Amino acid sequence: MISRTARHIAIDEASGKIAVVRKSRTPETHDYIEFYNILSSWLAVPELTVCPENGSIENAMFVDGGELMTCHANGSVCFIDPHNVGRVKRIQISASTIWAACKHDASNVAMISHSSVLYLFDVTSKMIISSISLGVESRLFDVHSNGSLVAIGSIDGIIIAGDGKVQKTLKLDRQNRRDPTIAWSVVFVKPNLLACGDSRGTVTLWNPIDGALIQNISCLQSHILTMVVTNDGCLNVAGVDPRITELKEVTGGNYEIVNRRSGAVRDIRSMAIYENTIYAAGEDFDIYVCKSGCRKLLFQRQQNIIVSEDIVASAGENYIDVYWKQQGEDEPSEGSNLLQQHYEMIYLAKIFTPKKRIITCWTISPCGQYLVIGTCHDTTVYKILPNAKKVSKRILKTATLDLVATSFCISKGLRLFAAKNDFEIVEYDVSEADCKELKVVISQNDCGSVIKTRSSPCGKYLCVLTTRSQVFSINTETGESRLMKVELPIDLTLTSTSAFVLSTVTSNDSNQDTKKVFHEVGLTNGLVKRSASSQQLRMLPSSPKSVIPGHPICITGVDSSRIMAVSYDGHWSILNIEAGTVVSAQDGPLKANKKPVKHDENEQYSLIYSGIRIREEKENEVASPTKRTRRTSVRSGSEPFQTMNSRILQLEVSGDEVPKTAGFKLKKFGMQ
Repeated sequence: MISRTARHIAIDEASGKIAVVRKSRTPETHDYIEFYNILSSWLAVPELTVCPENGSIENAMFVDGGELMTCHANGSVCFIDPHNVGRVKRIQISASTIWAACKHDASNVAMISHSSVLYLFDVTSKMIISSISLGVESRLFDVHSNGSLVAIGSIDGIIIAGDGKVQKTLKLDRQNRRDPTIAWSVVFVKPNLLACGDSRGTVTLWNPIDGALIQNISCLQSHILTMVVTNDGCLNVAGVDPRITELKEVTGGNYEIVNRRSGAVRDIRSMAIYENTIYAAGEDFDIYVCKSGCRKLLFQRQQNIIVSEDIVASAGENYIDVYWKQQGEDEPSEGSNLLQQHYEMIYLAKIFTPKKRIITCWTISPCGQYLVIGTCHDTTVYKILPNAKKVSKRILKTATLDLVATSFCISKGLRLFAAKNDFEIVEYDVSEADCKELKVVISQNDCGSVIKTRSSPCGKYLCVLTTRSQVFSINTETGESRLMKVELPIDLTLTSTSAFVLSTVTSNDSNQDTKKVFHEVGLTNGLVKRSASSQQLRMLPSSPKSVIPGHPICITGVDSSRIMAVSYDGHWSILNIEAGTVVSAQDGPLKANKKPVKHDENEQYSLIYSGIRIREEKENEVASPTKRTRRTSVRSGSEPFQTMNSRILQLEVSGDEVPKTAGFKLKKFGMQ
């Protein structure tokens, strides 16, 4: 799992998209944005990774039309369509850094630059309407608008601008003469009430019309970096002191601290509101969800490791590590005809992307022969030859395609299916060297970018999941597509005749354990054949005290007839599509002769297939179990899974690095 600090977050309340600005670890590379879909308050589904290739990103916000506007250190802004990565528009605004931006009115935004200029920008016509000079040597930090007046946080004060000029400047007191007071964050709680969070950890409330100081509240023990207002009028503040502190208006019109939420241990740099719930991010690698309490936002699945036959690949930010599982055999033990196999993981190569660009998507062919890496600029195809004598010949670059893809899938016939732009899928034969011909399979508009692609074993059908939370079945021979009627899909896999789609539940669903979340859908007609709930999948029911529901979040194929469903808390179940059985961890060791699960005649279970390797073993029937110290594998032509036991390896994965910023230490009473 790649761990990164979030510089800024923004949420589109109309669509539930959350954009997280990440700073690359590699020097002299560009910042990039990760898009997630918040289908429920506890789970976010990763969608797209977009790099505008425009340097450092200082601010981000969603504007009308659902576009994401990013402000950059080079004085430009970029408009990014979260449903089409090919639609990125860059506009130069200033010669100096754009530090912050906010919504001003229906179609205009207000922006502040390092040259102390306030810009009013029309997001519809993409033109500057007006600009106001805010004075010489005025370092600006934040901006907020109530529709008519614009408040700008600066050193030792707040600048109020409106009607094309500076109206007044509100002065902030200093703790001592040498240290200035920095207005890190400003926000209009009401049209006639302005709040400012400063470097003293103090919130000051002002009347922006006459400039009167209404209230001075000491909230935190260090700098207040961000503030948001919920739908019920409560002001929430956080910063270097990461406790999210809630202020509410009480009798008499004053504001008092009514709640503190502790979750993050390091600086909170950005907060956003969605469905009256606070989402906070900063120096901690996690995003926190704060409503009644404060807990981490769970991400559905980030696939950084792919196992394909004897090739294992691990993805970093801009590189892929490739390993080879070399197999060997030992001499059989005395009195036994079984060969003991041993394995050794050999490190083949670390493959960096061209110019160390951020990896947006990648995949490996089913047999581990080819590796495909996509960036925001191009797509590169590599051939893996682990048995080559020369080390330099083990990984060969075979093609570089002028293709900016959002999702990849390679069929068993070595046909690469790549999705790009707004629902356009192209086909490429990776086995043909120096072939750059891309065949268009399908091209549709306004369906959204494809974020997941799955292929049937024969390669005739594709099943794709889009940024608009829709699943389509595509015939690769005719180019026909069918929309599958499944609500809130998050994962999918295919057999030769059916697609298996996993959906999620929302916090508003009262029957979360019995709601149908697993569906078998026909590839030819797009109709749902069977459905099953979390309870029917034998997932543990959600505990009222648990913050992590026991619902499945991903599905993985074991073989052509068995599918595994996994929940975030580590519970799993294996479903046999043909036999109609469900096996879970409650049954103990896995065996092939599991009895079918008893259920009513009206109940039906749906099952899955995708690409995970399980360890297949057969116990020695001659040797005594007490004398046997290691399990042995048999080499025979027996039917797989006929009398074999299977093992599931459950790993606890941690981040690839820890935050460099130390956790904030609260000062106890009397400490200086």
